[in-house]
Amino acid sequence: MEKKLHIISALLFIFLIIPKSTLRAQTLPSEILMKDIDGGTFTMGNNSLTGNPDQKVAAPEHEVTVSAYSMSEAEITNAQYVVFLNAAFNEGLIKIISGTGGPDNGKRLIQGTVSSTYNGKILYTLDGIRVLKDHGNEDGDSNQFTGSIEPENPLNIAYIDFNQTANVFYVKDPFNVNDFNWIAVCNYQDYGTTQMVFEGATLNDFDDWAGTGQNYSDELQGWTESNPSAATNLPTQTEVSGWPVTFIRWWGAKAFAEYYSVNLPTEAQWEFAAKGGANFQDAVHDGADISDANWNKAGGLATGHVRSAISGTANPFELYNLAGNSWEWIADNYVAPYDTAAVTDPFVEVSGSTLRCWRGGSWNYHEATLQTAIRFFDEENRGNDHFGFRIAGTHSTLSTDKFIETGFKLYPNPAKDYLTISIMNINNQTTIKIYSITGQLIQSQKITSKNERIKLHNLSKGIFIIKIGEIAKRLVVE
Repeated sequence: MEKKLHIISALLFIFLIIPKSTLRAQTLPSEILMKDIDGGTFTMGNNSLTGNPDQKVAAPEHEVTVSAYSMSEAEITNAQYVVFLNAAFNEGLIKIISGTGGPDNGKRLIQGTVSSTYNGKILYTLDGIRVLKDHGNEDGDSNQFTGSIEPENPLNIAYIDFNQTANVFYVKDPFNVNDFNWIAVCNYQDYGTTQMVFEGATLNDFDDWAGTGQNYSDELQGWTESNPSAATNLPTQTEVSGWPVTFIRWWGAKAFAEYYSVNLPTEAQWEFAAKGGANFQDAVHDGADISDANWNKAGGLATGHVRSAISGTANPFELYNLAGNSWEWIADNYVAPYDTAAVTDPFVEVSGSTLRCWRGGSWNYHEATLQTAIRFFDEENRGNDHFGFRIAGTHSTLSTDKFIETGFKLYPNPAKDYLTISIMNINNQTTIKIYSITGQLIQSQKITSKNERIKLHNLSKGIFIIKIGEIAKRLVVE
């Protein structure tokens, strides 16, 4: 059996041995790969959208020009968000509070401090759980938040926690009973006649997700508190580390971007990227193959959850999962419909507005949400198990950073036992570094040849980051 990567141990080690003054890592972590998009003029919006009446008229077609920019190849992951939280916590920018009202009541929340530009704003819910509502109106009362409940998959839960002994955030381990008692996680109550007020006996749907009962999923099959490793279908800590971080409020996405001196994408940037340079109808890799995306294909109660942020097929800009997986917060305030005048680099800010755009659909939404031009919005202080984000930045040719130009290629990729690195220019200081997706340095060695062969025997299957100088590329090991 392959040894699991215990990310919490690694994080504890890193943050205990490194002086706090050295942890002000405001350079974007190398495992977050930004893809250049040259920009151009395109038709934003769609006069033939599928959706409700408001959505159909919210995105009229108009000419938009976007300047060159870059976008993260994938949604920001749990592991990547943990790195930010620890750095921000170390600098006194965030704190943990207890919610006092509504859905946040009694839950641990991450809040900005007076030292931040988002003082008092909520970034993330540490105690986030699956959405509890009547998804299919089974009780006939036409209210999703009164009466009987159809709970979502219990794996839709917050995967980031805080270790009070070490004072660090970490990604929780689905196999660690101190992080997750899956039977207890599956406890719930129905609502009463008052909206969002739980009443009655405690119910439990563990069997439905353990291959029996309603048999929605078998991911919890075999799990017991005494032997959690018997749940062979349960995702590992490494796997959930690479899932998109969810339970993110708009300010949680904004704070991350601000810390690394990047941005959230504007609606125009997101839609330009989603249309793939070819006016795609849907935000999938080729504009049409929606089977490649992670959305609620079966309809009704969605029984799935997010998948790896890097999964499926990348679009022409080498971006993953713009359609489905998790909703992505956008920089703009929501105003509808668009002004149809031709415009360059539009960005909508409305003084006093707390409505923010989100795009792309998610694992539990329907097909119409995958359209490149369809628009959605919510209050910026909301964020449950299907809210995530990605980031946008400066095109590399316009960056003021001083990059070491290495120009290297990896082959084969995916690789198995060996990897060849073809590099244009080397010197006696040229070094290759291999990082895990969580940013842990795994291997480092000097390069002595323009076609260097690297052994991969010590690497497990998965995704790694190869870095030479300031240039990073993704490697898949099979």
